[in-house]
Amino acid sequence: MRLEHHRESLLRSPVATSQRAAHDRPPSVRYARSSLGNQAMQRLLMGTAQNTPDLQRQNAAPSYRDCTQNITGISDANEKLEAARIRARDFVDVAIAALGKTPASGSSAATALARHFINPTATQRETIRENYRQILHALHVTNFICNTAGMCGQFQAFWLPDDDLLHVCPRFWRLDRTCQAIVLIHEAAHDIGVDAGLTGHPMNRGTATYPAGNDPPPDGETAANRIVNPDAYGFYGAHIWRETDTGSRCGDR
Repeated sequence: MRLEHHRESLLRSPVATSQRAAHDRPPSVRYARSSLGNQAMQRLLMGTAQNTPDLQRQNAAPSYRDCTQNITGISDANEKLEAARIRARDFVDVAIAALGKTPASGSSAATALARHFINPTATQRETIRENYRQILHALHVTNFICNTAGMCGQFQAFWLPDDDLLHVCPRFWRLDRTCQAIVLIHEAAHDIGVDAGLTGHPMNRGTATYPAGNDPPPDGETAANRIVNPDAYGFYGAHIWRETDTGSRCGDR
């Protein structure tokens, strides 16, 4: 399973109601492709990166709420969550930049836009872009909390309306950095309410309406549907940053 919030079942759960937390939020680090991400690397090449908050934050991971070894089952949860959070912010940064212009035909940016948001109009692109700006604010250190398997069940992470926090679960630590960042963006999208007007949860990547890999979207799938799908925000950002799709569903559900 994966970071679906399933508001009704979670709110009815005695475990969930007994472990509600007060408002709090978190940060991140990164490696691979570049330990800085695209925009931070550009600043570094320009000779200004040594003064940026991103680099300063990499000196030490913050202490995320309840991200202890007893709760997470690992000794470096704070470092891993910080790395995933920063990677998620990198994905969001490049997504915001990419959505500010019409992508060149045949480019990886054009492929990403068609695959994840079904070729939105200029007005729809601006809506998506504004959602990403809000997601960036939601990816804040104090917005995260770690939970035990007993609280999480099979979820990788979830957003809980009662405490308005992004809950990180033991299954999250099994994912690679890319999928961890996608999961955090997905939950942040729930937090800002991209799907607030829907009755149920939108179909995740790897389902018939949102195929994984290079499969095109099915007939009838629209940009309007994807704009309210939290998964689309995670996978589009990853596609733009990596300049290629993940080809992964980021976990079984």
